[in-house]
Amino acid sequence: MFDKMKNMANQFQLFQELMKDDNFKAFVSHPKVRGVFMEPEFQQIVRERNMSKMMAHPKFAELMRDPEVAQLMMKLKGSHLFKGGFGS
Repeated sequence: MFDKMKNMANQFQLFQELMKDDNFKAFVSHPKVRGVFMEPEFQQIVRERNMSKMMAHPKFAELMRDPEVAQLMMKLKGSHLFKGGFGS
């Protein structure tokens, strides 16, 4: 039980850190991204933290082919979140 609570607290802390990043906020605010992330099947994949399943998901793959979304993703990859870790 405590492991589950600790995991939830860690996820909340991670989300708070991500929401400080303007590039992440722009990415998750995009209507097409929100549409995919609102699907129950995709939410389960995110909860599992299964990146290979996420990248292989047809709707996510389609999303990444969208030029507007791809540009937002490139900004995310250049973010401090992916360079030195969180809070660096």
